[in-house]
Amino acid sequence: MDTNYKRAEALKFLCLGLSYVFSFAYVNIFFIARSTSMLGITIYITFLSLGAVLWLELTMMQQRLKGVQKTGSLQKIEPRFWEVILVLLCLNTYFGQTVILTFFLIHLVVIYMVLTGTSHLLSDRSSCLMPLDLFNGMVVMPLRNCLARLWSVTETIDHKNAAVESAVSPSTNSDTETQAPATKRFSVGKCFGILGVLLLIFLIFDIALSTLARVDARFERVLNSIDDLLSSISIPLQFFKFILSVPVGIYLFALFQGGVRTDTSVEKNFHNELVDKSKKCRIMPTVLLSIVLVVFILVYLAFYVSQAAYMFSGFAGVLPAQFTASEYAVQGFYELIEVVIINFVLLSVIRIFSAATRPIVTKLSVVLMAESMIFAAISASKIILYMSRFGYTESRTLGLWGTIVVFAGAALCIVNLLTKRRTFAPWLFFSASAYVVMNFIAYNYI
Repeated sequence: MDTNYKRAEALKFLCLGLSYVFSFAYVNIFFIARSTSMLGITIYITFLSLGAVLWLELTMMQQRLKGVQKTGSLQKIEPRFWEVILVLLCLNTYFGQTVILTFFLIHLVVIYMVLTGTSHLLSDRSSCLMPLDLFNGMVVMPLRNCLARLWSVTETIDHKNAAVESAVSPSTNSDTETQAPATKRFSVGKCFGILGVLLLIFLIFDIALSTLARVDARFERVLNSIDDLLSSISIPLQFFKFILSVPVGIYLFALFQGGVRTDTSVEKNFHNELVDKSKKCRIMPTVLLSIVLVVFILVYLAFYVSQAAYMFSGFAGVLPAQFTASEYAVQGFYELIEVVIINFVLLSVIRIFSAATRPIVTKLSVVLMAESMIFAAISASKIILYMSRFGYTESRTLGLWGTIVVFAGAALCIVNLLTKRRTFAPWLFFSASAYVVMNFIAYNYI
């Protein structure tokens, strides 16, 4: 049997054992959450995130041993980035800022981290197809490999049986029939012998501890404390936790090990089909799309002129008389979200249905994204004005982060339009990093 294959099989079984430990520890979070301090929970889930990172590294090592190689430099950087973000998000929970959202993002990051680490993204890197990637990681891969635990065990047994059969000479079939049962009896007897020796050693160790406890009172107190801790553990409760952890472990093992079992060409072929089918959608003439863009741009310009006092007073630190600071900031944020979503959807529609990419369409799209950046800056000025008067809160800080992310997204979209460089991955990296930094900074002011 090939050495690399043996190593990959050993790593697979190590991951199989890790799936039981990890899933049990994950389920245990919900039982200790109410009785444990926030610091204790943060430490707990941080170590749990390190376990997920270790699991992914072992999974990626299996792929390398089986000859699955990553080509681009960004494909090697992305999983490392998400591993760091995962650990930092877990540390963020200690600060108590947007805890529910952070826990939700932790789960998404784990899924996306596995997809990037095992090269199961639809594109060769993070792209605007990210929603489909997450659906693949959350639903498709776990369902496709839901029996991966069972398959892992049966495959190994089959390979071991094949190895034993191939090791026996074909000319000694009669001897094989008599020797095979003996080998099985020997291995079973050996197992019972090992267990017996271990039991004997445990009894000797227990007698040694009892002897030392009679000699040293402090040693006796330590042993009594350990006994109290063990006696406080409810066996039925632990068994219930284990039962709950079984489906969790099945799901996680299907996700992680599915990255090894499923060929990476599955997602790439689906991506190629999407690209081919999208070509049939390019039916809109350039003139019509240009007119649409001009209409949107002129409407926004007219709005800027007619609502100049309302839109730009935040930059001067002046609150319009008819608004409270809260109303001014909240209304500005929701206006930003609505307008920017409309603009990005419009740009997506143009890029999907445009019959040809013309310079005029590109230039008008750049102007549209520049107006989106203005909307983001206006929203940020309103939130900053609100903060300057009433201080930082969780929702205000989160709103400011949202406006910064939107501003960066529009700016990087302009870069993409002008240079044809792929900018979704840098925007995603910036958004995740900004969220982590926001929580660290907000903790010092809230």
